[in-house]
Amino acid sequence: MSNGSLAKSDLKIVFDTNIYISAFLKSGFSRELYNLVLEGKIELFISQEILLELKKKLKEKFKVKEVDIKLFISVIYQVAKVVLPSRKLKIVKADPKDNIVLECAFAAKANLIVSLDKHLIKLKRFQKIGIIHPKTLRWIAPEIFDNLST
Repeated sequence: MSNGSLAKSDLKIVFDTNIYISAFLKSGFSRELYNLVLEGKIELFISQEILLELKKKLKEKFKVKEVDIKLFISVIYQVAKVVLPSRKLKIVKADPKDNIVLECAFAAKANLIVSLDKHLIKLKRFQKIGIIHPKTLRWIAPEIFDNLST
């Protein structure tokens, strides 16, 4: 990173499932972040475990049609790099399912995890990976939001 700004290649991010769900269901900041991925301004990483959780929640909790879920997932496959976590973690005790996000970020050697989940945000960091609320990204890396088309 030179002169304090982040280039796309410097910013490796993992979204928690709730960011994808929020981006899918409504306009707002999570959708803006997702659009940054679509525009190639963020290097996004995901695991099969996160994809499975996303499919399950969209279908069971939010009653999204299967065809819409498949389309959304296919776009994610096109823009995100899928990693295979090699180790199981037990960091988040209050909600063990949150550990899949940490496992993915660790495998991806990510810089950031972006989440709306209070258990993850409360950690603030895992190894050298920052864990932030989506709105925090705007002041950490404002230059990636320049010329955002929504």
